[in-house]
Amino acid sequence: MTKIGEMPYLNSEIFYLNRISDFNYINLTPKKMGVAISEMKINAGPISLVDFFKTDNLNLLNNYCVATKKSANSVFLFSEKKIDDIENIYITNETSTSVKLLKTLNHFYWKNKQIVYQKNPINCKSKLIIGDSALKMLNNSDFKYKYDLGHEWNNLTGLPFVFALWAYNKLGDTELKDLENSINLGLDNFNASLEMIIRKNERIYLSKSEIINYLEGFSYRVGDLEEKAINTFKEMYNEIEG
Repeated sequence: MTKIGEMPYLNSEIFYLNRISDFNYINLTPKKMGVAISEMKINAGPISLVDFFKTDNLNLLNNYCVATKKSANSVFLFSEKKIDDIENIYITNETSTSVKLLKTLNHFYWKNKQIVYQKNPINCKSKLIIGDSALKMLNNSDFKYKYDLGHEWNNLTGLPFVFALWAYNKLGDTELKDLENSINLGLDNFNASLEMIIRKNERIYLSKSEIINYLEGFSYRVGDLEEKAINTFKEMYNEIEG
């Protein structure tokens, strides 16, 4: 059976509104998605941009992506201190790209050389949080400062930021066409898709208008600006990685 990776975030639900009954959809965080597709445990899915840089023998699926137009609104550095005073940051284990974006912003933009990145949240007064967890914290956070990484990237470069690209390793022609058709149906009927997503997700922490404003801040196909953003980030990423 064809296995498709499903990103467990509100900003990716538009890809999965028209599921194919013969496909098996598997819920995976971006980091686990990259591992699963490289190990041939799934056939396709939206993988973290950094994982795409590092993984050979993958094909891009059409031009599908998850990209912020300006602000991400769900990729935040929450902190009790101003950026210049931060000493350590807890980094999420859900994604590679947001972590690398954080380090890139610090290297080229904030230039706080004292920051230590840690995977243990204990005694850490600054935290990188992504996805729906970040959305939940927006209006219910005790942190004094919050830095939207998409917004900070846009301030630095004037570009959108591409967090994920759809890729596949092995799909037959019929499977590939069926998957593209199912995704296109959601993307090409954006307003109808929004209504479907709202009905599923109008929760305590997000109102209907908040969901609309949030999702309208994303692009789901790579255009010229997104392509430029990918190349710009790759150059910066490679410089840091050496």
